[in-house]
Amino acid sequence: MRSGIEMDKHLLLEMENLRVQMVETALVKEDFLNREVLLLSQSLDLLIVRAQEELALSRSK
Repeated sequence: MRSGIEMDKHLLLEMENLRVQMVETALVKEDFLNREVLLLSQSLDLLIVRAQEELALSRSK
């Protein structure tokens, strides 16, 4: 099991990679409303929520 700090770093890296992928896809498709872009955005949203939940849990300990 990862420590809180390692998990935070892992999530941040995962979020940044997904964000870059989303922006690059939007630029290639020339459309931020493209289905692929929206799916990446939704995945990023889920990671952000997960990171916020983990942060809240670590602060409540």
